[in-house]
Amino acid sequence: MIDDDASLQSVGIEAVYGSRPVGYLKLFPQDFIVEEVSKEGTVCTIDLGNGEAPETGEGTTYYADLVKIGVSTLEAKEQLAHELGIDEKNIGYAGIKDRLALTSQAISIRGLSDGKKISNIHADNFFLKNITRGKGVVSNGGLNGNRFTIILRFAEPIGPQLRTEMEQKVNEARTDGFWNFFYLQRFGTPRLIAHRLGRLILLGDYQGTVKMFMTYIGERELPYFRAIREAVLEKWGDWKAIEELMDPFPYHFNLERTMVQHLSTHPADFLGALHTIPDQVRLWSYAYDSYLFNRKLSELIQSGDVPLWLPFISSFNPNDWKPYQRFLEEDRVTLPSRSYRDFPFIRLESRRCPTLQPIEIHAAVFEERFASLSFSLPKGSYATSFLVGFFALASGLPIVPGIYREPIDTSALTGRESFMPVFERFKKVLDRHQADLEANLLEE
Repeated sequence: MIDDDASLQSVGIEAVYGSRPVGYLKLFPQDFIVEEVSKEGTVCTIDLGNGEAPETGEGTTYYADLVKIGVSTLEAKEQLAHELGIDEKNIGYAGIKDRLALTSQAISIRGLSDGKKISNIHADNFFLKNITRGKGVVSNGGLNGNRFTIILRFAEPIGPQLRTEMEQKVNEARTDGFWNFFYLQRFGTPRLIAHRLGRLILLGDYQGTVKMFMTYIGERELPYFRAIREAVLEKWGDWKAIEELMDPFPYHFNLERTMVQHLSTHPADFLGALHTIPDQVRLWSYAYDSYLFNRKLSELIQSGDVPLWLPFISSFNPNDWKPYQRFLEEDRVTLPSRSYRDFPFIRLESRRCPTLQPIEIHAAVFEERFASLSFSLPKGSYATSFLVGFFALASGLPIVPGIYREPIDTSALTGRESFMPVFERFKKVLDRHQADLEANLLEE
């Protein structure tokens, strides 16, 4: 999957970036390291730290750093809650971290009668460290940003001239920042339809929203799941049959199954079906905001007259809609939308977003076959939005032919202490990933 110009254009990023070499992300999970930065500026590092819980302390909340690999924050949260015997809602976090990555973040744990349970947790794909006790919880958005340490691998060697150009871009970003586009993950990878679903919601087409979500086949979707979506379309309205099609894949079709279960007992209640997945509906609505933001920013960059900020349309303030009026007319969207009354969980308030995002670059090394970059971003910013200015980003299977495949010591390149102890801690996970990678290479 290479994020070519057509992919970028589908989410509103148009005619901004020129020719760039392919940069392959996440060949190994340790190629993409994310360390959370607290509101106080403390970095939650990936090092091993201390895994002992205090026996005494003030407050009933336990705080810890969660270091994980090969699982998302939500998956680790579910697993941790099961191990501790508590409800998932008792585990708080500030932000969701990538699945195929090595990440560290602060969490809070409540509802424990014995703190020793935390010290006894041992999982292949995560561990807890720096455990303390106190009051309160870690809540969504309660962070300052993230520090990234990333390896990008090249399909073809890049010459001295191109490396010099990239170094110049790094220096420009240090001074001026980078264009703050919302990148592909905002729009629901791999199908990239979240903004289209958000538009249908604003149009009040709830059946169309549900139908697109269940049946739309994206170019990047695996063939097996494409076949299932085709079968769902053929059986549209026969909710019991559709549920049977999806039941063997409870993780992949989790949200679809939730809506189908509602429709099985309320066959025509598409609004009610959407109410069963409120978090997702909210994300779709905001994805349409992001799509319009990307389109407008692309247009302004081409005109050479870019303001410092752009608003979002999820607002009752008509001034926030004005920059996007032409796009809204093209999409036949009238604001304020009547559908806002149907979804009270969609937050409506006047908000704005910077068009240029500042960045703190710690290290940037460009070699012939790979690049290593370490940088910090404020919360809500995408590392990929910065990297796309250098590379046509690629990830997933099949691996782009010619990609450099040797393990790389990121810590040595970026001037940090060795990451090897944490790599050893996750040896089982990394060995499994290596075996899967070799199996895929043999198939190719």
